[in-house]
Parts: sequence; C-alpha cells; structure tokens
Amino acid sequence: MTNWKDGFVDANGTKIHYYRTGGDKPQVVLNHGVMDDGLCWTRVAKELESDYDVIMLDARGHGFSDEGNGDYKSETRANDVAEVVKALGLDKPVVGGHSLGAEVSIHFAANFPDIPRAIFLEDPPIAMPGENMFGGQIGEMGEKALKMMATVMTIIKISPVFIGKIIAKKMMPVSPDDEIIPWIHSKKRFSSDLMKSMAERPDELVPSPFDAVEKVKVPTLLFMGDREKGSIVSVEVAEKMKTLMPSLQVVHLEGANHDIRRAKFDEYMAALKSFLEEVYS
Repeated sequence: MTNWKDGFVDANGTKIHYYRTGGDKPQVVLNHGVMDDGLCWTRVAKELESDYDVIMLDARGHGFSDEGNGDYKSETRANDVAEVVKALGLDKPVVGGHSLGAEVSIHFAANFPDIPRAIFLEDPPIAMPGENMFGGQIGEMGEKALKMMATVMTIIKISPVFIGKIIAKKMMPVSPDDEIIPWIHSKKRFSSDLMKSMAERPDELVPSPFDAVEKVKVPTLLFMGDREKGSIVSVEVAEKMKTLMPSLQVVHLEGANHDIRRAKFDEYMAALKSFLEEVYS
C-alpha cells in the first residue's frame, strides 16, 4: 500500500472497511472474492490509480470489516456496497468484482439501478442447472473441492507467511509479490463466522443469479476463462447472460482459470482499461 487512505463506513450497524487511492478522478469500486479482501486488488489499483480513484472494499467477514453475524446474503452485501458509495459521496462509480465480488456487483446494480455507471464481472458464480459450479478437475470433485479449498485457506490462515507463500506460488505461479502477499494476509483475516455460514447456508450466498442479471441495465463487462481450467462461467452461461443483457461485452481470456486477472493480468488490464475509458467518455 502506498499513500492510500483507509477508513470505515457504518452499513446498518456493520462496520465496512475500505481502502482508497484518492484524487479528484473518476471512481472505481472493487469487490473481492470469498476469503480474499480489499488489498487483493493491489496490483490492479496500482495500474489504475493514476487515472482513477480506486475504492477497495473489505466485505463483511473479511479483512478489517465486521463479521456478518451469520448474514452474508446477496441483498445484505449489496446494501453494504450502496452504503459505502453513499457515505463516501461517490458520483456514479463503476463497480466490479471477482467471483463472489462479481456476484454482489450484479445484485448491487440490480437493486440500486441509479447508483452505478457500469459494472464489470470477473468469473461470477453463475452455473446452468445441472452444471458443476467449477469446471475441470475442481468441478469433478464436487463438494470435496470446496472442502479442500477451505482446508487450504485455513492452513494458510494459521501458518507463517513463508508457508503461505509456498502454497501461493503453486496456485499462482505467474503472480508477483504484490499479488501474492496481500492474498496470504487476506487468509489470516477472514472470519470463522463466514466459514460457518458458508458451510451451513451456502445457497444464501448466490440466490437466483439470472433473476438479478435480468434487472441489470447499465453497461456490463464479463470476463470469462476456460471451464477445463477450473473457471466457472461456461459458454452457455455467457450466452444466456447475453440474451438477458443485449449490451453485455464478453472478454474470454483463453487459458485462464477462476482467477482470471492473476492468470492473464496484462490482457485483463487492457480490456478493463478500455471498458473504463468507454463508459467514462
């Protein structure tokens, strides 16, 4: 983190923590995936901060935000984002996210249609009926995959940083330290309350995603990777989203897994910058 500011917003009694690059510039709000936190966007924010005021949120149960006390529903998390935008006085920002952060960006745009200028989505958790959530070998593992990932993240949470770095290098071999180190620290900060809710009420996190997609009326950019590499969004999902959102732009970064920006950073940033320039022109 350079000279970025950070602070808290009270979202209906829950403190939501954020980081902000600052400056009188167009605004971009970033929502991380589950068990990450705001600083997992560090590498992206460094690329954008010369032209944009980048706000990186710690979702409830993550980073330095409060726990959700069992409430991690999409509507609640979307309301958290809205409260931050209003409290900081942001002016029709572009809002986006990765994975569960992409999902909350969809619900935010659906529930608060007058607030965002546009949204972008990095591999949101949307699957067709009967389709495994993840593709590739991870998807074939079914529920065992989620348990395995939770176990790995818990090991990183309780282990020294150097152990986490060894694991991270295997999972993100092309990523530099400003991607890996924030990722490791995020695992040490997510709450046990979140883990308990994920285990007991997983369906609450992603309810009826296509219903929400249909309500999104702002320009939208979708990043998708390859299902065989473990990405979530399939060609069929992208096509259905396109029928519900005719103006949807789809960027398929071949060879990318679920962590699209980490696998194909340069291509990802080129597409994102182009989209931001377009919607702010």
